Amino acid sequence: MSSTISVIICTRNRLGDFRETLASLMKQKRLPDELVIVDSSDTSALDEYLKTITLPMAVKYIHSAPGLTLQRNVGVRGSSGDLIFFFDDDTELNENYLANIEAVFARNDPGLGAVGGRLENLFGDQPITLRFRIELVVFVVLRFIFGLDNYGNGRFLFSGMATSVHHLMTPRYIDCLSGGLMSFRRQVFQKVQFDEGLPGYGLMEDWSISKSIIDAGYKTYYEPAASLIHKESPQNRYDYFRWAEAFIVNYDYLFKKYWWRDWYRIPFYYWALLGFLVVNFHSRDALRGAFSGLKKVFGK
Repeated sequence: MSSTISVIICTRNRLGDFRETLASLMKQKRLPDELVIVDSSDTSALDEYLKTITLPMAVKYIHSAPGLTLQRNVGVRGSSGDLIFFFDDDTELNENYLANIEAVFARNDPGLGAVGGRLENLFGDQPITLRFRIELVVFVVLRFIFGLDNYGNGRFLFSGMATSVHHLMTPRYIDCLSGGLMSFRRQVFQKVQFDEGLPGYGLMEDWSISKSIIDAGYKTYYEPAASLIHKESPQNRYDYFRWAEAFIVNYDYLFKKYWWRDWYRIPFYYWALLGFLVVNFHSRDALRGAFSGLKKVFGK
């Protein structure tokens, strides 16, 4: 028996981006059985737009309070599919995305709880110049030295930071999903949920749910044949100061939630905090944000 698929899109004040994402979703060779839209916008523009179109699947519109982890949980509760996919509201999907992920789940690995796809545009719209290549190598090396999030094998580091596999074209089991490319068996949410206590709108919510899945006894898989482009809408996006501040605060929150009991990891935590300051010396705003985050963390 084939599985039913629910796609959940959480959005806020991005009608234009959402419409493009929806158009991309409609080009899937394997369409979802259900689309759940969890909207925390300040206006009813998206709801009104949906009333003007007809889609080839069941559609459920839910207005919610803002907060990415909250909206994701609302979407799970409002969905009915056997497989649950999450996409950001500013993405363009490869036309085989859903079919390729569904095929992974269909292999009947009883311990497989989640599957992640591949991000095609690792560097966004950044021109790949010689200077950019040199800076990339420097930052990759620094991030490796300090145990920061970086390119790797998809496993968590001793610091609790995650590594990304989007540069790899070989499927594999991993530890950590990426937020806009996550899919789950419904049964996973009988044991875990997105952490609504995570500070801010939800930075690192993917790290949190990934660690929760591992702790609940499930495995996570990376399928590079399922890919998408993240267009990174400028709407509602952190500036350098807010991003660096939130990174410190949320990292501290997650490390102390999941890793603090492992005493041998604590030196790696402090080393990573130092490293985050070092790699942000290139940006005054990011450095100010990092120090502001440290003040919030250690000034409690």
